[in-house]
Parts: sequence; structure tokens; C-alpha cells
Amino acid sequence: MKLTTLGNSVIFCVLLCFASCSGSEYDQLVKQEMASGIVHDSLLFDLKMGQSKDHFFKSCWKLNQKGIIFNGPGNTTVKYPLPRKKGETSTLDMTLLFFGDFNEEKIMTGMDLQFYYNSWSLWNKSLQAKQLVPVVMDTLKKWYPGNDFLKVPIKGDSLYLLVKVDGNRRITIPPITDQRIVTAKIDDLRYVLEEK
Repeated sequence: MKLTTLGNSVIFCVLLCFASCSGSEYDQLVKQEMASGIVHDSLLFDLKMGQSKDHFFKSCWKLNQKGIIFNGPGNTTVKYPLPRKKGETSTLDMTLLFFGDFNEEKIMTGMDLQFYYNSWSLWNKSLQAKQLVPVVMDTLKKWYPGNDFLKVPIKGDSLYLLVKVDGNRRITIPPITDQRIVTAKIDDLRYVLEEK
């Protein structure tokens, strides 16, 4: 799946959910974190929210030349094989696909992410997306320390979003739509709230 299509789906889902969350724990957390004035702009490697699309491509090109990242499927994403954790078997090797999210001025306002196990197979229940969600949450909490993830119910449904807000940075993990992939989105609430 192209991350642009993924991004649009995630944005729709997030907006639908957050439109129904006024006065909720999530709403209070956003107000509190935005009032703190703390700015978190780091994404991956040297990529930051607020940088230009040109900078994103130049940075990715340099990392590609060093053999750290590669072209993702269909050349629509960046592929990053995550380093294996000490003591883990190759069965648990994971890949991250990512791409910047840019506004009309070609400024990066966030990033779309996809995580999956390299050894995924339909019959291997331990490598399904449902089992990967806690691993992705743990990984994102290590990369972006701060508050924990909240479960935010989606109105009229038994599904929920996982949401983490620290200062201006919001990380969302939508409900699973693919048994192989866990998607996530990082965005800058300064841009999101400006668009409302």
C-alpha cells in the first residue's frame, strides 16, 4: 500500500475520532501538552518536522549511499531494516517503511510509518499484526520518550486508536487493517491545530 493512500486513510480515521473526543482524556492531554510549550521536532535520523521536502530527499539519499536505508516497495517509501535486538532470533527481524508528510508549502509536518516482521506468514500466528502492536508501541516509546499511549475509542465502534502526545508531537496507531502491517503516524500538532 502506498503511504500516501495510507496517510489519507489514517488522517480521516484520526479526524473522525478526534472530532468526537472533545472534553475527553485525549482532549485534556492535548491542551496540557500544547500549553507546556515543549517542542519535539525530531523524527528519524536527522529528519525533523519543519524541514523541507528537498531536505528529506537529500538526507534519505545520503543514508541510502551509506547502505543504512533503501528504496521501499514501488519506490514510494523508504525502507529501513531495524537493527536486531540483542538475543533475538532472525525470526523477529523487522522492517520499517516510512515517508515524510508534507503540507502545501512542502514543509514536513510529520511522518507515516509501517512496521512488519520480515518472516511474516499467514499461518504464523506469533508474527501477525495483532502481536506486533505492543512491540511497535514499545519501540515508539523508546524512540520518543514521554507520555504513554492512550486508547481513544472511535465513535460508534468497538475499535480504538492508540495515541501518544508529548508537547507538540502526536503519535497515532490506528486499528489494524492488514494482518501483516502495523501503521503509525507522527504529526506536529502545531500544524494540525492550525488547519482546523
